[in-house]
Amino acid sequence: MNPHAPRLYADPRGVWRDDGVGRIHGVRWNEIDGVDAYAIDADGTRQVFVELGTAAGHRLELPIDWPGYREVATALSLRLAGLRLETLLGAGHLRPEDPPAVLWWRD
Repeated sequence: MNPHAPRLYADPRGVWRDDGVGRIHGVRWNEIDGVDAYAIDADGTRQVFVELGTAAGHRLELPIDWPGYREVATALSLRLAGLRLETLLGAGHLRPEDPPAVLWWRD
């Protein structure tokens, strides 16, 4: 795998987005308080994101077409009680005209 390619990954600390040029952003497991999904139209190309939110207002966008998304989705479904893998994988059906979907929130 190209070390400069963007990727997503999860580890015991949390979920991370590596843009491939040295910028790594993430959120720790205990900070995640919501998971949303939405689609946008970017110059005629549909892009779908799952977004992790924190109580402090931080957001981490996870492009579902980046390498590692399926593994991150699996980790999220195992770590966040009630969030199903099928729900995360089904986000790919969203269209730009659809409202953002709330997939999970911490009670």
